[in-house]
Amino acid sequence: MIILRRKILKKTSNLFTIFLVLLFVFFAVGFYTFYNAKGTSYLSNASESCNNCHIMNEVYNEYMAGPHSQKVKGEPRATCVDCHLPHNFVAKWIAKAQSGLGHAYAFTFKLDELPTNLSATEKSRKMVQENCIRCHADFARTAINATTNPHADKSLNCASCHKDVGHKHGI
Repeated sequence: MIILRRKILKKTSNLFTIFLVLLFVFFAVGFYTFYNAKGTSYLSNASESCNNCHIMNEVYNEYMAGPHSQKVKGEPRATCVDCHLPHNFVAKWIAKAQSGLGHAYAFTFKLDELPTNLSATEKSRKMVQENCIRCHADFARTAINATTNPHADKSLNCASCHKDVGHKHGI
C-alpha cells in the first residue's frame, strides 16, 4: 500500500512538474511575443501603435498627410482609435482585443494569405460612419441643405463623398 501511494505521488509530482514547465514556456513565449510586437503601445490611443506592422505603413503615412492628424493644441484632431473603434470604454477594449488577437493569428498562421491592399470590413465601415457622425454632428446638421436631403435613402455615407479625409485610398 505504501509503495503504491509513493508511485502515485511520484507520478502526480512528475505530471505537475511537466505542467509547470509547459505553463512557464507558454507564458515565456507569450511575453516574448508581446514584447517584440510592442504590445504595450496598443494599450494607448496613439496612432503610432497602428504603424507597428509594416503592412500599415502606407495607411499610416496617408493618415499623417491628412487633416485628421494635424495637431490642434499639441494633439492630433483625431487618432486612428477615434475613427475606427467604439467610444464606449468596454466596447473599445473588446474591439481592441478582438482586432489584436485576429491580427496576431493572421500574421502568425496565415502570413501567405494576407491581402496586399487593406480594405475595411463592413463592421469597420459602420463604425467609421458612426464616429464621423458623432464628431461632426453639429457641422453636418447645419452644412447639409435640408431641401436636397442627399442622405434620405441611406445609400450614401460620409466616406461616399469624403473618401480621402482619413486615408488617400478611403476606407
